[in-house]
Amino acid sequence: MIETNIKARNYLQNEVVRICNVKQQIFYISNNVYPIDIYTSYDDKNDRKIIVMIFEKENTKELYQKWLNYEVD
Repeated sequence: MIETNIKARNYLQNEVVRICNVKQQIFYISNNVYPIDIYTSYDDKNDRKIIVMIFEKENTKELYQKWLNYEVD
């Protein structure tokens, strides 16, 4: 039996972050922080569909700092 990494749950807007950047999504997941929600949206600027992943703010604080400091693997 394989256990899922995605633990879907209801959430409040102020307790999550919305990540659209695919490289940032991969960075979070490769560091074992998984989205609690995922959906498609539309990027008007680039005229294309995108995947949006919702992560819990509390679980991404350290990774976000690494992302800002270009400390990616």
